[in-house]
Amino acid sequence: MNSPQDEQSTSKYTDAERTQPDPGRTEYIPEGMGAWSRAAAIVFVIIAVGFWLFVFSPFARDIFQAPDQIEDEAYVADIEVRCAEALATMDALPSIRSATGPEDRAVNLDQANAALQEMRDDLATLPGGTEKDRELIERWLQDWDFYLADRVAHADKLRNGDDSRFLNTERDGIFIAERMSGFARVNEFRSCLPPGDL
Repeated sequence: MNSPQDEQSTSKYTDAERTQPDPGRTEYIPEGMGAWSRAAAIVFVIIAVGFWLFVFSPFARDIFQAPDQIEDEAYVADIEVRCAEALATMDALPSIRSATGPEDRAVNLDQANAALQEMRDDLATLPGGTEKDRELIERWLQDWDFYLADRVAHADKLRNGDDSRFLNTERDGIFIAERMSGFARVNEFRSCLPPGDL
């Protein structure tokens, strides 16, 4: 039950004052997204979806070709075939990892290196490709030269009983094997990736 004091404290407000909102307690409630905002959002979503569909379509590759991508598709196919032949030759050789010691590993590595060197020499004389294609392949084969030299040096270490891990040359802050792999993946000759035998 209200005390007389409570009744006096509430009675000082008139009925009109009680129905008016307190300006200090009101909040702005937005009415929602306008028609133009909704239209802009829908257009944005359509453009975003369309962009990503285009990026992953075959048309994007023809228009936005990577700077180190081979243009002559027949040339790419011939390179892939020659690399696959080299891998088949290496698969027929004794596994480097199955050797009983460093000296045996050196012998097996010599054989694998010979197969890769022959492949590299064949790729250098392989016909086809545009002038730009051949320039790209020439630079890629220069990386192969560094990589093969590293493999030969590793075989020499094994022959001397040094069973430390294989190290490949670093150029411009990137390991040679990594550069070679990037170029091979861009051009889709998977068989030309540096072999994982070491």
